[in-house]
Amino acid sequence: MESTRTPRLPGAVDGPTLRIGDLAARTDVTVETLRYYEKRGLLPAPGRRVSGYREYPEATVLLVRFIKRAQSLGFTLAEVEELVRLRARAWMGDAPHRLREATVAKVRDIDERLRQLRALRSELTALVAECDAACEDRTPLGADDPRECPLVDALDTTETQTKPRRAARRRRPR
Repeated sequence: MESTRTPRLPGAVDGPTLRIGDLAARTDVTVETLRYYEKRGLLPAPGRRVSGYREYPEATVLLVRFIKRAQSLGFTLAEVEELVRLRARAWMGDAPHRLREATVAKVRDIDERLRQLRALRSELTALVAECDAACEDRTPLGADDPRECPLVDALDTTETQTKPRRAARRRRPR
């Protein structure tokens, strides 16, 4: 950590400070990420030294870790922006309730994504089984074979399937 005896502009931070590279190293993010967070308003504009270097208060380490942890829990940066605002007043007014509600909403989002992923997995598993069954009955034919591959057929359609399409496949000529 650099000494705070370096000349600073008016409005600079009192107490121990970190330059952007030091903050990046302590929080395991890149300097570019920190600049982006600042641009998005996730980090308050830091004080500046006369040299132009940013100087961040020590507490910024916790804030950056908060942002990264929220992202790792699945919150988008737009959601993190709100969480950062609520964090600043975590035990005031309705902030605790709103923090809890944001977390509950994220759990609901994750549950919905899991439901969607299970449906996709089921559909893909059915396609693989259909492919295995179709390929099991065939001997390799030439390029002019009119039979379609079940996987290609499934990917050619824009509809999602919830049930295997075997009945439709059986009607096609072999």
